[in-house]
Amino acid sequence: MPNFTPVHLGKWEPLFTDLVNGEGSELTEEGTWMLGDKPGLVCVFEDSEALYVEASTNIAKTLQCYIKGGAECDFRTLVGVIEMGASLKNAASRAKSGPLAQRISRRVEKFRYRVVPAPAKSLSQLADAFNVVADTRYAGPSAMANRALDALPQ
Repeated sequence: MPNFTPVHLGKWEPLFTDLVNGEGSELTEEGTWMLGDKPGLVCVFEDSEALYVEASTNIAKTLQCYIKGGAECDFRTLVGVIEMGASLKNAASRAKSGPLAQRISRRVEKFRYRVVPAPAKSLSQLADAFNVVADTRYAGPSAMANRALDALPQ
C-alpha cells in the first residue's frame, strides 16, 4: 500500500493541516453547544491520533449524534466494531441504544474534535481523501484492509 502524505492533497493541504493539527475541543455536550447549522469537515482525535474524518452538512447535528447516539451514526458504529468487538451485522442498531450504546458514549467522552469549513460541493470527496492521507483508525486504508481481512470466511 503506498504511503500518502499531505503533499498529495495539493491545494487542499493547508485545510488538511488545519483540521488534523489544530487545537481540538472536548467531544461532550458542553464542548459542542456553540456550534451551529454549518457545513464542514469534522475530525475526531484520541490524544494526537486522528480517528475519523467526516463530511457534515450540519456540524452541530453530527457532533450531537456522536455524543448521544439515538440515530444511526457511522462513527458510533465504527467505535462499537473496532473498539468493542461488535459484529458488523448488528453494530449499527446496537450502537443506537442499549448497553453497547452506553459503553460507546463513555468511550466517546474521552475523544476530542476539530472542525473546519469546506466547500459544500466537495465535502465528501475531501473527507475521503483526508481519511486516506491521515490513515485514520476507523476509516483509513489500513482500517478498511483489516476489516476486509477479518470478514473473510473461515
